[in-house]
Amino acid sequence: MIRQLLTVTALAGAVCCLGQTPTADADIVTKAKVTLLDGSQFFGTPRFTSFVLVMDFGKLDIPLARVSTLGFFKDRSKVGAYHIVTDSVKVGFDNKDILSGKLEGTTLGFDTIFNEVHLEPSQIKSITFTKQRDISRSANQPGLLLYVPLDMENSDLGLFGARMEANKVRIVEGRLGNAMSLESADARVTLHLPFLPYAMPEGTIEFWARLPQPRQRFSGGGQPWFLNIISPGGRNNTHFVFGFTASDNTGKGGLVGRILGIGTAGTHAAGAVSNIAETGLLQDSPDGWHHYALVWKRDGLDFPGARGRSLLIAVDGKIVAVGDNETSHVHPPEGSRLVIPGGNIDAARPLMISDLKIWNHAKRPEES
Repeated sequence: MIRQLLTVTALAGAVCCLGQTPTADADIVTKAKVTLLDGSQFFGTPRFTSFVLVMDFGKLDIPLARVSTLGFFKDRSKVGAYHIVTDSVKVGFDNKDILSGKLEGTTLGFDTIFNEVHLEPSQIKSITFTKQRDISRSANQPGLLLYVPLDMENSDLGLFGARMEANKVRIVEGRLGNAMSLESADARVTLHLPFLPYAMPEGTIEFWARLPQPRQRFSGGGQPWFLNIISPGGRNNTHFVFGFTASDNTGKGGLVGRILGIGTAGTHAAGAVSNIAETGLLQDSPDGWHHYALVWKRDGLDFPGARGRSLLIAVDGKIVAVGDNETSHVHPPEGSRLVIPGGNIDAARPLMISDLKIWNHAKRPEES
């Protein structure tokens, strides 16, 4: 009992501060998958942000932001000559802690695509909660062409006129909320874009990524390319690429970005490094989360450290490579798609990625 009380006291101490939500969490929304006793399921948005759990030794106000699952069951007990059955709940937290008790109150409300739903605990078998980015809050940001949280397999990108296909990916805990993990040679994410990055006079592609095996040696077709933008039917289907490589066949290695007709940038000479950690770009956390950006401007950037150049690569807000201007001209056909990871992969190269954004202007690295 003392241990239970200590656990509840510690949890309550953490709960008291949860109302002070960090600014970074402002775009995180909670979604629910509700399984009913008859086996039917529906997805919705909870109409509650917390609930009260009643236990034998007290009550606790539980914020939904820290809950991963609710499992409902019948608690049978005997009082004198009577058998009493009550609806109880097992609460699973994001940190794997579990508490059991009874909900104070009678119904739980959800907004669904059909209408508002109110359910009693006796009608529910389980609820699984996921934390997702709310892209509607970003859709009207000036210059933002696309925002893909990559925190679920079936993101609706209709607000940006785009479409996503995910194959053999896994949703994992990310830097903030969930992220997408590509762990096999045939894992792919394809983003069908309503615009042509090649045709843009300037732009920025940025995202967060984690490479869990930074000391794995580069290999021929197994480079951990982050992305490749392909124009279907065009000849230049492998020339808008960004990622790590031993050699890009143009004399560059390390972290390389290339946009045919605009420029090529690389942090090292071809063959100078044999793995990601060896580049030194990710400092003392080569297997951690880092922010990457590929920024271009055909007429030349006006940023310190890249003035007059057409292309730059930034890691964690710092410029790590700039590209020479190219004079060739590219006329891609209509339609394009962004593929993650880019290139042909002949080996499993684990890649975790989230919060990919494309802008119609060259952003200063420190603003990303």
